[in-house]
Amino acid sequence: MNATFLKSIVKIDDLPKSDRPHIAFLGRSNVGKSSLLNSLTGQKGLARVSATPGRTQTINVFDVDKRFYLIDLPGYGYAKTSKVKRVAFEGLLNQYLNRTENLKLSLVIIDARLGPTDIDREMFAFLEDTQKPFVVIANKTDKLKKTEIAALTKMLADDYPGVTVVLHSNVTNKGAGEIRQLIEQAIAE
Repeated sequence: MNATFLKSIVKIDDLPKSDRPHIAFLGRSNVGKSSLLNSLTGQKGLARVSATPGRTQTINVFDVDKRFYLIDLPGYGYAKTSKVKRVAFEGLLNQYLNRTENLKLSLVIIDARLGPTDIDREMFAFLEDTQKPFVVIANKTDKLKKTEIAALTKMLADDYPGVTVVLHSNVTNKGAGEIRQLIEQAIAE
């Protein structure tokens, strides 16, 4: 995947005026959205990665081979930012999800160590209710034991039957090929 940074936006109207498909990266702050984007494209410095939660405060648009866009959305649920900023991020996120017609797939990234939090579950419910296609990416699986991975996989399968779950690690690159394949399938539809 050859990706280039296109632009950062703070208004939905500034999204690229194109009919190219969008693949959105969603998740709580500090869950590894930018690291996953870098891992999938094989470009370490493409998306800015920070150890400080809440750094992605805009919608970052990346062009992939002039075929589709990867959309890195602000993290949801970060409590250590001002209420005004938090409301603005959530508004931007809601506008994107509700108004973007070219959204073909959302990658909802969760921290495998925590499993889905209440706010992740709210996002799953919203995407299901609005019939927006999504997959769950359980990130940071390299930090879990095999029994913990098995328990997480079973819980997600029981709670969200029919939802594709991919186990991923930026350290081992596990799951990256499967995610790329899901993206290719989504943009082909």
